[in-house]
Amino acid sequence: MDYLEIKNLSFQYAGSEQKCLDDISLSITKGDFVLICGASGSGKTTLLKMLKPQLSPAGIKTGDIYLDQKNLTLVSEHFSSSKIGYVMQNPENQIITDTVWHELAFGLENLGLSSFEIKGRIAEMANFLGIQELMDTRTADLSGGQKQLLNLASVLVMQPDMLILDEPTTQLDPIAAQNFVDVLVRLNREMGLTILLAEHGLESVFALADKVVLLDQGQLIFAEEPRAVSAAITTKTQGIDRFLLSLPSALQIYHALALKDQVPLTVIEGKRFLARHFSKSSQPTLEKKELSKTQKTSLELKNCWFRYEKNGSDILAGVDMTLNEGEIFSLVGANGTGKTTLLKVIASIHHCYRGKLTLFQQAIKKSQHKIGYLPQSPEMVFVKDSVLEDYQNYLQGQGLDEKQQLEKIVSIAALLDMTDKLKQHPFDLSGGECQRAALGKVLLADPSVLLLDEPTKGIDNYAKKQLIQLLKELAGKGKTILVVTHDLDFAAELSDRCGLFFQHNLLTTANPKEFFSKHAFYTTAASRISRDVVTEKVTTEQVITACQAEEGVTKNDF
Repeated sequence: MDYLEIKNLSFQYAGSEQKCLDDISLSITKGDFVLICGASGSGKTTLLKMLKPQLSPAGIKTGDIYLDQKNLTLVSEHFSSSKIGYVMQNPENQIITDTVWHELAFGLENLGLSSFEIKGRIAEMANFLGIQELMDTRTADLSGGQKQLLNLASVLVMQPDMLILDEPTTQLDPIAAQNFVDVLVRLNREMGLTILLAEHGLESVFALADKVVLLDQGQLIFAEEPRAVSAAITTKTQGIDRFLLSLPSALQIYHALALKDQVPLTVIEGKRFLARHFSKSSQPTLEKKELSKTQKTSLELKNCWFRYEKNGSDILAGVDMTLNEGEIFSLVGANGTGKTTLLKVIASIHHCYRGKLTLFQQAIKKSQHKIGYLPQSPEMVFVKDSVLEDYQNYLQGQGLDEKQQLEKIVSIAALLDMTDKLKQHPFDLSGGECQRAALGKVLLADPSVLLLDEPTKGIDNYAKKQLIQLLKELAGKGKTILVVTHDLDFAAELSDRCGLFFQHNLLTTANPKEFFSKHAFYTTAASRISRDVVTEKVTTEQVITACQAEEGVTKNDF
């Protein structure tokens, strides 16, 4: 028997008529690094929670799970707490205490360890992760990346044999996310820790996995080594279309061009693959995309300053920004630089102590009703027990009768592919489904300006494509859209302009081709792979199209 054995596992949530997991059987060897993939709502989070008895949801379960030959339904709480570590998607949901030291000590104290052993474990873990300087820091003052690193440390200090992570990098900027993944690789390679990682963004983790597991509608589609996945997807049909769009850029390019060669998984392998088949093409130099002079200014910030406390540090430091009607602008940058605070200031949740904000040349306070704000944590927007009730509650008082309300709700739900989720409790939805439901509530008000904070959190690339199409349609109707995102591929495909936020201010701005072609770290994998062969190509689709045009390759549907 392997270290982890899942045998004929099925699960159905209480009150649901559909199985969330359907007859899953899977074997994992001790020390494996396992990547679990699948569309939003495919069952990834449910499967992971079933592996941690304290987190197992209420419902009907059949089948068995064995860890180290022990049935998980029969193990003690002490065994589960000490042997199985679990890192959640949202770091805020896992932090309990007030300081970093107390957070690291909390679990160890519950295990009944001596003060001497607790101090020794914490010191060792702090040195390993390089967080010695944070020991006395308040957890509330940590950046998003620091909080997630603390969550990892508080789990690792318990010395588990298996580490489970549910989309842990989704709220981290690209550099912090890569650093986090590097830590996981060290834990696996140097410490022999068994790791199960659920992720939508596969670019940095796909090639690292010993096994890639694909779920679709609660069913196991395949469990293969990374290079074997390329062959597996040619023999499967269920769930493959969505999965193809989530593959690393190098692998997507390889499949689309259909050239005989070794399967490339990483950026360097992708660069070598293109270099073998394509010569450096002559491309025009980058040209700045000028906005049409007929576009009207919708949102303008002049020298805006903000701090949370009177004597505290500035979070916004002299921000100047102008957005136009029908424009989509994406802000990228490290955690803690002030991007989310900027959105909250524009939404009038906070107010600048210096500077001027105008919306359609009026003071922002007079036009606040024209702004729709989607926060980073979508659960915050819901107050009722079902999505439908929440939408109905929101529309009350807007002069619409019940029939008109229902028509509007049905229209928004269809737009977001949420029709079958209306009767569900918002907190029972997957992360991606909850994100779409929250966006639907924002769109009910038909705002002129949309502020979106990490709108792709928890959704797969197929759903991102749908979101991009929706947002472009809204922009085509004159709506101004400001997006804060760590998803650089999303920003490259979606935006009219992108801006880098650094040291609490907006620095460089440019159209996506110029912005991502000139950056080395804040850029897309497609740009890194292709810039030695073609220029100005920053999305996977652009690279594929350029290569097909050069060689006359027939484009595959994928």
